[in-house]
Amino acid sequence: MTFLTMSSQTKRSALAQVIWIAAVLAAAALAIAACDNALQTATPGSQSNSDSSTGALRLSIGTVGSLGLVPDISMTPARYQISGVGPDDDEFGVETGDSTVTVSDLAIGTWSVTVDAFNDTDDHIGSGIGTVTVEAGRVSGLSLSVRPLSGPGTLELEVTWLEEALVEPAISARLIAPNRSERELEFTMAGGSAAEFQADDIDAGYYTLAMQLLDDEVVVTGAVQSVRIAEGARTHGSYEFYELNEAGGGVDIVITPELDEPLQVSISGAAEQIGTGESMAVTAETDNAGGDEVFYSWYVNGTPAGSGESAEIGSELPRGSYRLDAVAFSSDGCRSGSVSHSFTVGDDGSADPQPEPEYEFIDTFENGEIDTDKWQIGTWREHGGQLSRDRAYVENDKLVLVFEYDTEYYEDTGLFKSSAIQTRRDDFGYGRWEARLRIPDVDGVLPTMYTIDWRDPDVRTRQEIDIEFVTINISDDYSEVHFAVHGAEYDSWETQVELPFNPADDYHVWGFDITEERIQWFVDDIVLYEYYYDEQPGRIDAPYMLKFNFWSAKLEDGGAGNWIQGPPVANTEIYYHIDWVRFTSHE
Repeated sequence: MTFLTMSSQTKRSALAQVIWIAAVLAAAALAIAACDNALQTATPGSQSNSDSSTGALRLSIGTVGSLGLVPDISMTPARYQISGVGPDDDEFGVETGDSTVTVSDLAIGTWSVTVDAFNDTDDHIGSGIGTVTVEAGRVSGLSLSVRPLSGPGTLELEVTWLEEALVEPAISARLIAPNRSERELEFTMAGGSAAEFQADDIDAGYYTLAMQLLDDEVVVTGAVQSVRIAEGARTHGSYEFYELNEAGGGVDIVITPELDEPLQVSISGAAEQIGTGESMAVTAETDNAGGDEVFYSWYVNGTPAGSGESAEIGSELPRGSYRLDAVAFSSDGCRSGSVSHSFTVGDDGSADPQPEPEYEFIDTFENGEIDTDKWQIGTWREHGGQLSRDRAYVENDKLVLVFEYDTEYYEDTGLFKSSAIQTRRDDFGYGRWEARLRIPDVDGVLPTMYTIDWRDPDVRTRQEIDIEFVTINISDDYSEVHFAVHGAEYDSWETQVELPFNPADDYHVWGFDITEERIQWFVDDIVLYEYYYDEQPGRIDAPYMLKFNFWSAKLEDGGAGNWIQGPPVANTEIYYHIDWVRFTSHE
C-alpha cells in the first residue's frame, strides 16, 4: 500500500465554538490526548518553565460554525477575555484574538479560569469556566468549552401563501427542544395570505421547528428546520408556500427561506419509476456554493427521509405517486436552496437493483461472539485500568464494552475495570470508517473510537485519529464530541464540536473518512469537521489498526481526570454498545 501527500484548499465545517486550555508547568510536558501515549510529549504547550516555583497556562482556541436558522449576530468569536483566580486570591487577565496565548509565572495551586467570547461587533456571545491545578514539575490539562450564553433570545417567523389557494388557512407549529419538550407557537394572521409569529422569551439553544400550513384543518404543506437562539439576539425565518396540495392529498413542500443568494441544487440518480420494495440511490450537488460547506436534508412528501449528500429512497414506500425534495444549507446557515423530483412506486417498476456495497472490513456481530480472527480483545493495563475478556462480549447482536469502578478492586489494585478491542489487521489505508454506536448516559467515563499505529516499538503510537465522548459534556441541554489527531513527529491537534442532539439517546453512525489530503469526521453522514494536512501540523500516511476503548480517570488525580472528571458511579457496570463496524477502502 502506498500513501501520497497532496495539497488542498482551505475548508472547515463544524457546529460550535470551543477553547482548549492546558496548564504548562515546570519541568515536564504532558497534554490531554485520546490515549495516554508517547505522543503527549509533543503537544502544543509542552515547553518547560524555567522557574520551578511557578507554572504557566497555554491556551489554544478554535472556532467553527452552525446550521439552520441562525441569530442575526455573528456567533463566531473574534476575541476572548480570559481571567483566572488562584491561590491567595492571585489573579491574571489577558485578552486575545490569536489562536494561542501563554500566561506565565502562575502560583502553584488551584486556579479557576473564566473565558468570555465576543464577536466582531463586540457582542458577548459565550462563556466558559473551569478549574486546573498548577503543580511544579508536572503538567495538568483542562478542556473548557465556550458555550453560548443561556439567556433568552427572540424568534420571528413569517409564512406567506397565495390568498386564492386557501379557504380557511391556519398555521400549526411547534418548537421542539433537545430534551423533547415542546412549545406551541401561536401565529397571528396578517391578512388572507400571511401569518406571523414573534416571541422574545425563547431560551438560548438549538431547537427543531416543525410547521404545517392547513386549509380547513387539512394539512396542505409543511416545513421542518433546525433553529438556533442566542441570548439577546434575533433569529428570523421567512417561508413562502406557493405550490399547495388540494385538501386530502399528499404533502408537497416548497421552502424558500429568506437568506442570501439561494443555492442551486441538482439531484442525480433519481428514477421516474421504481418497483415496490426497490430503492434508488440519489445524490445532491450544489453548483454555486463558492467553497462553502453544504449540508443536505431529504424529504418524501414532506416527511424526513435522510440527511447528507446521498440517500437511499423508496424501499419502504407503498404504491403511489411521490415528491422527493432535497434541501441544502450552507454551514453558516446564511444560504439555502432546494430541488424536487416526482416519481412513482409500482409493481411494474423497472429500476435495477442496487449493488451491495463492497467493504474491505465489516463486522455486524451477528454470530453471538467476538470473531477473534478480526479482533484482539484487550487483556493488558492502560489508562489506569485493567482490561479483560470478560468485559468485551457480544449480546443481542451488539458488541458490548464494559467499565466498572469497583471500589474494593480499586482499593486493592489502584485500577479501574476497563475494556478495549482492536482489529487484528494493522495495515488499513485511506478509506471511510463507520460504526453505529450508542454512548452511555453516565458522567465520568470516556468511550472512544480511534486509529492507532503500534509499529514503532519505541513509540506507543506513531499516528492517530480520535473520536472521543467525554460523557460529562453530554446531556439533553448541551452535548459535544472531541476530535483529535496525534503523531510522534508533530504537534497534537484537538477540538470539540457542539452537537444539536444528545448522542446517548440512541444509536448514531459515527466515523471518519481518511484521504491523501484530509480527515473528515461525520455523524449520520453529516460532516462535522475537516482537517487538511497542508494547513495542520500532522497527517496520516502510514498503515494503522482501528481500536475502541472505554476508560476513566479521577478528577482528584489531575491529568486526564481534569478532562474526564471521573470516577463514575461506583460498583455499577456501565455499557458502551457497538452495533456494527465497517471500512470502505479508497484504494
